[in-house]
Amino acid sequence: MNKPMVLCYNLQGPRAQLVSQLAKNAGIEPFLVPKEAYAQLIGALCGVLTPTEEAYEGEGFNEEMMLMAHLEKGMLTRFLDGFRDIGIPSIPLKAMLTNNNSQWDSIKLHSELMEEHTYFKNAAMAAKKK
Repeated sequence: MNKPMVLCYNLQGPRAQLVSQLAKNAGIEPFLVPKEAYAQLIGALCGVLTPTEEAYEGEGFNEEMMLMAHLEKGMLTRFLDGFRDIGIPSIPLKAMLTNNNSQWDSIKLHSELMEEHTYFKNAAMAAKKK
């Protein structure tokens, strides 16, 4: 069985420490993904696929992002509720590991989550105008 984990992107300093502690408190192992690992498939980063030797050399992205994997019942709620409980802003770009996204690299995951985030943000703005 795979260990519960959260891949964390672009978290730094005290915020990275807070999110890491929230994860640990929820029984989830945090992994701060270095930019060099962006070329790996998400499944490899989560331990379900074999990693390659390939290292990412591109620009990357600046937004914070999380991907949660192998969570047991209640872990997700405890983890995400912790953000509100201690008063730190949520990370808008987040996903759960799926068969589909396990085949993507971090850049593709980021692109998909940005597209989804923009769609829902625009939908919310349109609903307010009605």
